[in-house]
Amino acid sequence: MIKRCTREYTINLISKNKKWNVLDLGAGSDGWICADVYADIEDCSSSYTKRFVQTSADDTPFNDKEFDFVTTTHIAEHVPDPAKFIMELQRIAHRGYIEVTTPFFCNAAVGNSNPPPHGHVWWVTFDDDSQNLVFKPRLAVVEEFLLPQDTTFLIPFFRDSMVTGVYWEKTIEFELKKAIFTYTAGNSDPEKVFDLSDKEIPQNVKKWSPRRF
Repeated sequence: MIKRCTREYTINLISKNKKWNVLDLGAGSDGWICADVYADIEDCSSSYTKRFVQTSADDTPFNDKEFDFVTTTHIAEHVPDPAKFIMELQRIAHRGYIEVTTPFFCNAAVGNSNPPPHGHVWWVTFDDDSQNLVFKPRLAVVEEFLLPQDTTFLIPFFRDSMVTGVYWEKTIEFELKKAIFTYTAGNSDPEKVFDLSDKEIPQNVKKWSPRRF
């Protein structure tokens, strides 16, 4: 089962279940304070007084169902193999929260085009019809223009446009899709289809740049 939710919903849920063993996977140096265990691909152990484990997100040393809850905040966009990552989450925890950047914000923020593991590999969305997480290869169709200080200022006002959060329990339904994008205007215009799965981005959709005033 998987559904949309917010970070606030997740924190409230954890606070009501104080006996849960909670893992923050991909915590960096500033993880969730409600977590009991922190993990990251880099050594951030000096930032924590609680248990810290250095590990990749898709091949952890944790036992099966070791955790009641696992949070992964802005990790799914980075993983080399989404299927392996999803299977690992289901293996080590009973339930959890996944938060990802929206495709537009993924393209707009400076640094997301960096090489892995720090850059983004995937656009991750949630399909409300199928109730699936959807992974598509990341494409640079927007010129990066939002600096970190911009995102800090904008997120209180535009959070829903910048991030997607989902709660899952027992299973995580997901799909890997090719870079095919469609748009229907809803009037007499025909459906537009951009199939970028096996080719370079066409010039007419490549690197949109914001107007500078």
